[in-house]
Amino acid sequence: MKSLLIFAAFWTANVIAADAPKTPETKPAAPVTATPKAYPLKTCIVTENDLDSMGEQASFVYQGQTIKVCCKPCIAKFEKNPPKYLKRLEAK
Repeated sequence: MKSLLIFAAFWTANVIAADAPKTPETKPAAPVTATPKAYPLKTCIVTENDLDSMGEQASFVYQGQTIKVCCKPCIAKFEKNPPKYLKRLEAK
């Protein structure tokens, strides 16, 4: 009889645990992205022309720095040799 009571207590505890609401898994927080640095120039970083000289200017973020160019083709030129153009920001 004693073993029957132990079995019943064990079984009841397992049934209750199985029916207990499961706590949702916590996901790691999304990484906080820093605000990109402002673009300090009034000219295209590639051609050094006014940003509005070719119509609609374009901008993007490169390694935490906002980059502005006078046109979309300048993005490809920048991407071919970023250090060359980033030196222009250092001079500012």
